[in-house]
Amino acid sequence: MSERDYIARNIKVRQQAVFDMADLYKIMFRWFSQHNYDFQEKQYMQRQSPDGSRHLEIGWESARKISDYIKFRINIKFLIVGLSSVEVEIGSMKKKTNKGDVEMRFDAFLELDYEGKWEGNPATKFIRELYNKLIIKSRVEDYEADLHEELYELIGEIKSFLNLYKFQGLEAQ
Repeated sequence: MSERDYIARNIKVRQQAVFDMADLYKIMFRWFSQHNYDFQEKQYMQRQSPDGSRHLEIGWESARKISDYIKFRINIKFLIVGLSSVEVEIGSMKKKTNKGDVEMRFDAFLELDYEGKWEGNPATKFIRELYNKLIIKSRVEDYEADLHEELYELIGEIKSFLNLYKFQGLEAQ
């Protein structure tokens, strides 16, 4: 089994916002693509409320291979409550978009020995520990800093997107 070196656990972004769910997906997809991450939507659950709004639970897992030994991983859990369609007015034009309470939780970690090559017996596990703590320690610390920076860049883009409608002074009709 691989070893996980967590950089961030359960970092939460929460906002009640007017936003376009499709555009949020596109922005996040573009970010992961530009940073060479492979990702999968591992969970998608939708419930309809009596008032017509939707509740979504979505789980994404992403990975980027750094070397034959190390991968960057960013996992995201979305919880969107009260998602409903609204119209906003941009100048003299009306646009259909969404409104809801968005919460995202982020985990980011380095996955060391992700192929489990050093997992065979206690002796190789011990050697792996020595390798991690003595030989590549400074390299791992540099990778930790890189992953931390990437995570907060992604979070910054999401926060900017969710605040976009507020900055334009738009209100749901």
